[in-house]
Amino acid sequence: MKVIKLSKFGTVLISRPAGLESFNAIRSDLDPKEGVALDFEGVLTVTPSWFDEFLINLGTYMEGNVELLPTQNASVLASLPILVSARDDVVADIVRRAIEKMPQS
Repeated sequence: MKVIKLSKFGTVLISRPAGLESFNAIRSDLDPKEGVALDFEGVLTVTPSWFDEFLINLGTYMEGNVELLPTQNASVLASLPILVSARDDVVADIVRRAIEKMPQS
């Protein structure tokens, strides 16, 4: 499984256009059969809009073969329930799996 360090896109990840741009920047390096894991280390903040746009494109392209690595990042943890409640698709599936693995506070 390939690990993608989201900090390569910056420490503050905001806006849908930026989420799409981030996905497009890595798309050619992805193999849906290999799968990817997202690492939030070094990211200060991520908004639900960036996260949603990035994940819908990544999750669709990777046929759901996406894992969110455990994190204690407050903005990530706050975004996850928003994404689950707003969607009923591959993004919601990815996020539900991640919530089960995230540290409980």
